Amino acid sequence: MTRHFDVADRSLQRDQIPLGELLVPEAFRQFQYPTAPLAVFQEDLIRSYRSFLDQRRSLRPTAEYRDPTDDEWREFQQHFALRKLELGTCGRPYGTPCKHEHACIRCPMLRVDPAQRARLIEIIRSLTERIAEAKLNGRLGEEEGLRVSLEAARNKLTAMDRTRNQSTTRIADLGIPQIRKA
Repeated sequence: MTRHFDVADRSLQRDQIPLGELLVPEAFRQFQYPTAPLAVFQEDLIRSYRSFLDQRRSLRPTAEYRDPTDDEWREFQQHFALRKLELGTCGRPYGTPCKHEHACIRCPMLRVDPAQRARLIEIIRSLTERIAEAKLNGRLGEEEGLRVSLEAARNKLTAMDRTRNQSTTRIADLGIPQIRKA
């Protein structure tokens, strides 16, 4: 029995309610299933997750669920204030140090603000000029470091453009709803 059927069988054993009638798209009709594919209410997923959290919380010390002190709360808020950068936002988790010594252009946790695209292009141009200058002056170590930064900046620009292109191709104009008269 495949994993699909195991999940379906477990869903039925726990008396979960299918999402309406059996939903069998045309693509599934060509296959023979012992039980038809079914969808589970999102409410069941939420109920299961909440049950998991309740069980997990019951195993943890109650001292961990106290209200934070004023100093702890200020420190937490300060972390998010420090995440705002020239090009966007640092996505590193709370309480973790910056591993890149604030060389943010190299960091995969930097989320570039689309409004800063022109600034990112300017940084790429500047890095290219600085690489040429370092090469001309024989500073090979600096040249290598700048190349790493240039590659990271180009990757961020590519990712930003890819995200922008994906988001615009997925928008569908459905028009204005019309009320039908019977």
